[in-house]
Amino acid sequence: MNTKIYRTGAIAATALLLIAHGQEVIAQDIDFGKAEDTGNQIVGFMRGPLATIIFVLAFAVTGFLAAMNRISWVWVGGVILGAVLVFGGPAFVDNLRSILE
Repeated sequence: MNTKIYRTGAIAATALLLIAHGQEVIAQDIDFGKAEDTGNQIVGFMRGPLATIIFVLAFAVTGFLAAMNRISWVWVGGVILGAVLVFGGPAFVDNLRSILE
């Protein structure tokens, strides 16, 4: 038997069912409140005191290793850039929003 015909028929039947009953699904309202709260908690954790301690230690360790020529200074720059992006992210977003409005 030709499986290509069966596959095409199954896809066509699925498409017809989605067209027939899809309008009810599209009309539903989705509440993203819990997802937004979870995202805010993750961002708060990333910018909290634990993140500050981690970045200070990362900067000290990479700076010491780069000073002893064990790693490249690019790693130190990467740590600094990461800290700037994590802690300065909300200010960057606010500035971009004010510029683009």
